[in-house]
Amino acid sequence: MHDLILMGGNIIDVRSQKIHKGDVLIKNGIIAGIEFSQNEEAKRIIDIQGKYVAPGFIDSHLHVESSMLSPLEFSREAVKHGTTAIFVDPHEIANVLGRKGLDLFLDQSSIVPMDMFVGIPSCVPATQLEDSGACLTVEDVKTLIPDKRIFGLAEMMNFPGIIYGLGDAREKVDLAFNAGKIVDGHCPGLTGEDLKTYISNGKNDNQVRIMSDHESISLDEAIEKNNLGMHIALRYGSATKDLERILPGLIKANINLDRFMFCSDDLDPIELYEDGHVDRIIRKASNIIQENSRLDLEQTTILAISLATINVSRYFSRFFRLHDYPETGEVAEGKKANLVVFDSLEELEIDKVVHSGALVVDNGEFVGNHLDYDYSEFGGKVNTGKKFNPDDFKVIAAGNAKYLDVKVIEIIRDSLETKQKIIPFAVYNDELRADPEKDISKISVIERHKATGSYSLGFVEGLGIRKGAIASTVAHDSHNLIVAGVDDVCMAKAANLLIEKGGGMVVIADEIDYFPLKIGGLMSTSRIEKVVEGYRNIKDAAKRIGSPLENTFMTMAFLALPVVPKLKITNKGLVDVDKFEIVSLY
Repeated sequence: MHDLILMGGNIIDVRSQKIHKGDVLIKNGIIAGIEFSQNEEAKRIIDIQGKYVAPGFIDSHLHVESSMLSPLEFSREAVKHGTTAIFVDPHEIANVLGRKGLDLFLDQSSIVPMDMFVGIPSCVPATQLEDSGACLTVEDVKTLIPDKRIFGLAEMMNFPGIIYGLGDAREKVDLAFNAGKIVDGHCPGLTGEDLKTYISNGKNDNQVRIMSDHESISLDEAIEKNNLGMHIALRYGSATKDLERILPGLIKANINLDRFMFCSDDLDPIELYEDGHVDRIIRKASNIIQENSRLDLEQTTILAISLATINVSRYFSRFFRLHDYPETGEVAEGKKANLVVFDSLEELEIDKVVHSGALVVDNGEFVGNHLDYDYSEFGGKVNTGKKFNPDDFKVIAAGNAKYLDVKVIEIIRDSLETKQKIIPFAVYNDELRADPEKDISKISVIERHKATGSYSLGFVEGLGIRKGAIASTVAHDSHNLIVAGVDDVCMAKAANLLIEKGGGMVVIADEIDYFPLKIGGLMSTSRIEKVVEGYRNIKDAAKRIGSPLENTFMTMAFLALPVVPKLKITNKGLVDVDKFEIVSLY
């Protein structure tokens, strides 16, 4: 007897790119057959006549922490949107809590209502240009890599280390690759011989060891990496939506998409709650394909679904085979019974979700287990070693000049990349000041893990702050305390409030708005409805003090990321990412 039969559905075959009618027979979490089952018996039969059934959707690369939800709460929401597998990089919490943070994800992987596979963060700390709260070493990789819950080494961001043989980057890659696991890449803007060196892990033997990239921002970049054997994850997150820049060109050029897939990378809780997860990427991709090809709605939807299912499964097949996991990504006999059911190819509104053969979403509502979890040992910490006063945020001018040319971080809308802008500043009483009229804010990153007292000062254009200050303990990748503003008094108050509260986000001007993040200063312990309300309020507070950005705090968080060009800031100072070194403000 079968456990479940989905009867009479329109089955989306992502391998043949066609739709056919049939029944899906499920037993012991596996698809036992695709046939008309008039004489078959099952513990439960669900009539899905007129509906479509597709493989469960997969996110190929994701930092759950960016949703500000626990993995458990993220999964409960994402599965309602058809996501049945995620490949996560707990890089953010590992930079704060180290192995303890990684253990949180590994522990919750057994209780989330989907498949959650975990990558070992490859760069903790991300670089030597910042101070993080922890360090994951080669010995940690050796210890963790045999774990069946570990898919491999998460994005290798230290591309200079790979190219020039610095530190232990190459050794970590070899450990994961030689163990038969996956090595995710991260190499924005890399091209030519440097790219070949990176992909081969410094061996230049044409062997693909670093297997994917999700950082391409142009069509040419994506094609070059794909031609050299990398799988390309087209990113459609909250901070950046590179898919919109790349997919139209791929379709117009009729590029084979077998090694292309989707990822969200960083997704904020409001976008997840209101727009969805991988389903929203499929809808966007389907529209793009239809606009740039002669394919009809059925063909474009099937192709888009393929990039979120079978293509991802192909990429991770090495890992699946190693541990004898049943592969997912298809509605086919012998595949894992991770399935989605929906009414319309155009709307793609999820009706039912089956995970490991069990119905977890019905009529669009989560019907799985609502488990609780004790997060008390993962509490936030803001250990700066001192409280701050307004004078700490004064930028004292060098020399006796009346004007100084200053390097300013220029924000690029909807991109993780920034520019370097040289702006002449007038010197007032030996001090360089923010200029809200010209959209120039001060910015500071304060070490918050080990009370070193280290902090930096700089300037940023594009946050739009007209008064007061904002601060957050979400600041990629080391997640130090980041503060931006046009008022030194408010900057000090904002920093001190987060020190007192143990992390979160705050806006201070005429009033104080605070959003708590109790898990490592990165994630909330609350359900998504409360997180969405709190995050919406703090975003609105940022707009009230002038910011025109839709996602001010996420934009600010990436200003501290010293592995994506061009000019960034860490607690050690301004970073020229191209030179990979700390540079002077002047």
